[in-house]
Amino acid sequence: MKNNGFYNSIAYKERQSEIVRKNWQIGIYDFLRKQEKRQCVNPGCGKWFELKPADTKKFCSRKCAAQVNNPKRSNMSFQTKEKIVNLYQRGLSMQEIADKTGWKHGKVVYWMHKFGISRRSRSEANYIKYNPTGDPFEIKKLKTKKDIELFNLGIGLFLGEGTKRNKFNVTLANSNPEILRLFLKFLREICGVNETKIKAALNIFDDVNLTQALNFWSKVTNIPLSRFGKTMVRKSRGGTYKNKSLYGTLTIYVPNIKLKTLMDKWCKKALTHCS
Repeated sequence: MKNNGFYNSIAYKERQSEIVRKNWQIGIYDFLRKQEKRQCVNPGCGKWFELKPADTKKFCSRKCAAQVNNPKRSNMSFQTKEKIVNLYQRGLSMQEIADKTGWKHGKVVYWMHKFGISRRSRSEANYIKYNPTGDPFEIKKLKTKKDIELFNLGIGLFLGEGTKRNKFNVTLANSNPEILRLFLKFLREICGVNETKIKAALNIFDDVNLTQALNFWSKVTNIPLSRFGKTMVRKSRGGTYKNKSLYGTLTIYVPNIKLKTLMDKWCKKALTHCS
């Protein structure tokens, strides 16, 4: 067996240590510790990144490398993302996107995750489902004194006569035609509610002529009978019409959670301002 005593001697080790130390000092081993800045060669990127001098890397990421070296595949990914985003923003669910594109549902889920596309909550999905063309209302900017007065009257009526607990509908019930006309004017002119979204429901006693009552309220509110819901008929306990409406009580409602949220916000602000 060969004697390795020379390599284990203190003198040899000190000599090797001295050589290594000098090499570090003159920069021979700089590639092991120093980083240099390099600009990504992708024309569409140009991002600066750091790496070791000996590293031959030219791109800041695999994505940039793919865009240059495999543009066809990169373009396909970009087009896929655009397609999914466009369909998703139009309100389609992931399953509906899969059905429309011919992809499997799992593939749509994969691309959604890969592209970082935020997924809607269930309530948001339901809202889009029932409002595919966007919000069925457009709040008017209050520029005139008349608009401001109508806005304040509408909020005041809702605070006094509106239903507060239902978080999905803007609802107000009354037997006074003028109050209902005023609130409808607020909904139509200030809130800009789509006419087809304004609905009504009648509440009467059983001794009231239903046809006459429905025709009366339809004429008063300018809401066609096709948008009237089921009439609630209560048993009359007698008495005179001094204590009850000749045509019953009408409920006006707009089923829209966003508008109801706005109404609650306006009411809270009004109460805070007055306190």
